[in-house]
Amino acid sequence: MPETEVVIRHTTASAVVLDGNGQVLLIQHRKSGLWLYPGGHVDANEDPASAAIRETREETGLAVTIITGPLFVHPAVRSHPVPFAIIEAPVKDDTTGPHHHIDMVYVCRPATAGKPLTAQLAEVDAVRWVPVTDVARLHTPTELPNLITAAASWAKDHW
Repeated sequence: MPETEVVIRHTTASAVVLDGNGQVLLIQHRKSGLWLYPGGHVDANEDPASAAIRETREETGLAVTIITGPLFVHPAVRSHPVPFAIIEAPVKDDTTGPHHHIDMVYVCRPATAGKPLTAQLAEVDAVRWVPVTDVARLHTPTELPNLITAAASWAKDHW
């Protein structure tokens, strides 16, 4: 029987925040220098949707709402918004070592229009709105432009 590799996995949650005018909210990650959508680790006793909302607020100063369809309702259970995508990616981190992130990616919109962005400089170098069509020109992970384009297309039918 072949040996299986042990992979350390961390649960993360992220937000593809769209403004309704063809732009997406991106942060420039302090450690990697990459342009990413806001997101981070899910805290203990926190659901992934709440983590995506919290991380977006912490990193950018912007309150967001998840774009989702109707949730299942029953008094015996609590339903959570369904992520747009769940992706797994390897991460190289000098502190934690090699591991994978299982990322719940939500599509969101700003909760209030016109709110100024405020970068959390402990984690991000910059925050800005970028036209979805320009994301591929930035220094991003290889999958990010396609994922954002797909999320923007999906959002048109769910906004």
